Amino acid sequence: MFPSSLLLWLGLGALVKCAAGSDWCYTGCAHSPSHWGDVSSLCGGQRQSPIDIDTSKVHADPKLLNFTFKNFSSQKVIKSITNNGHTVKCSLEDNEVEVSGGGLDATYSTLQFHFHWGETDHHPGSEHTIDQHRYPMEMHIVSLKKGLTVEQAVADPTGIAALGFFLNATEDGDVSGPWGELTSYLTSKTNIETAINHNISIDDLIGNVSRTKYFRYNGSLTTPDCNEAVVWTVFQEPININKNLIARFSAITGLTNLYRPAQTLNGSQVFASPGVSPPSEAWCYDDHCKYNQANWQLLSLSNCGGERQSPINIETKNAVVNKALDAFTFTKFDDKHTINYITNTGHAVKCVLIENKVEVSGGGLGHVYSILQFHFHWGSNDSMGSEHAVDSKRYPMEMHIVTKRKDLTLDEAVKTPNGLAVLGFFIEPTLTKSSSSSSSSTGHETNPTQSPTANMESWKKLSNYLSAIKDIDNAVPDSDEIQQRVSGSADSSQQDSLQIPSQHLCTRHAVSAAGMSFHHCI
Repeated sequence: MFPSSLLLWLGLGALVKCAAGSDWCYTGCAHSPSHWGDVSSLCGGQRQSPIDIDTSKVHADPKLLNFTFKNFSSQKVIKSITNNGHTVKCSLEDNEVEVSGGGLDATYSTLQFHFHWGETDHHPGSEHTIDQHRYPMEMHIVSLKKGLTVEQAVADPTGIAALGFFLNATEDGDVSGPWGELTSYLTSKTNIETAINHNISIDDLIGNVSRTKYFRYNGSLTTPDCNEAVVWTVFQEPININKNLIARFSAITGLTNLYRPAQTLNGSQVFASPGVSPPSEAWCYDDHCKYNQANWQLLSLSNCGGERQSPINIETKNAVVNKALDAFTFTKFDDKHTINYITNTGHAVKCVLIENKVEVSGGGLGHVYSILQFHFHWGSNDSMGSEHAVDSKRYPMEMHIVTKRKDLTLDEAVKTPNGLAVLGFFIEPTLTKSSSSSSSSTGHETNPTQSPTANMESWKKLSNYLSAIKDIDNAVPDSDEIQQRVSGSADSSQQDSLQIPSQHLCTRHAVSAAGMSFHHCI
């Protein structure tokens, strides 16, 4: 029923004419996603995919019950793998695999599955997003309504059923199991179909992900010709695999950023199966959401109502000298190759470090701590935004260097009273010839003779990344060798603030980021 020549072209969004196959791309050609309408007018339709699934707006549908999967457990049905220049596609044996139930109005013959990914482990590439969160990868399992030809299916509003599974990168996990075997077939050579000789089933790849928790909407193919013929099922739980396996897809194939940006719903409704977990509880600093600071203690599993909450106002007259608080030992704080990537979390700008490379000890900590990341807190306009205050004085910004005990996992550390250690640095502008007038007009008090001045070039490099992370979950790698030691000569056992020229602290190049406003300067 499904000729092999057609199956070679059949990618989700690759049900296209042979001529069109070379006319579009994700990046690097004239017909990138914003210009796919020039390749096919259908790409400008009203029910295009992928989309962002806003869990606060989905409607529960009691008819979205369990699926029936035929031969998903068979280790003989994955026939071949191909790098077709747009994705990596695994073809299945003809008429062997089927999907039904799950609110579908017919039985569908499963033809193939393929993948979408980003650039690296810190530049995610799933096509669909959940509450604007993008996963590293997404797998699409493509099925055709049984009894229809390809031409009939793409003309039928429900002719194709696509199952979308997110892939999440983990620090550990098996690298030699089914995913390790599958990725061993990856190649940079295009349009060469390679037989799969390992015994791998679709169930082996999906693992223990719940198939009763999913979202449903009617959409389209996600590449030209963008036919609006797809019943989409996007599963809520991700498949967790080792991050090194995910990295193989881009490293071996040479293909990167293989995803279409989210499309508008245009009034369409997204439904959820009864098993879907409730929407995540979004929190914020101001009053634009339900769980603002006054209500953080109401969040599920929240500890925000505890007895040793931070930040605090440090009253120096009440501080007690503790001779056990000796000098710190900072390991690799001066290494220029420790920052892995910089990201916008939606709440802060965070710089994530390479694991187990930078450490701190001494200072009365009692343990060696590995540095995980550092991030920033700031105000708006001319308001002071440090979290801690000293004798009720608040500074313009505060940097937090977050560490965990080296002998604990992160899960163990957050449950241990001294599992985490945070180094806090205040940040304020210095007076310079070019900025003295502006500093005085804003009311910022500076005293550069009493506080150390940070490495200005490092701060300039760091601030240059901000325009690239305007959107939540955007991340960019540290390619400019930003020093971890942006703190200059400051010792965190002192009560100094970092002095930064005011033109780098207060020049207002506003960047919007989902409830967050910051200046394009530090």
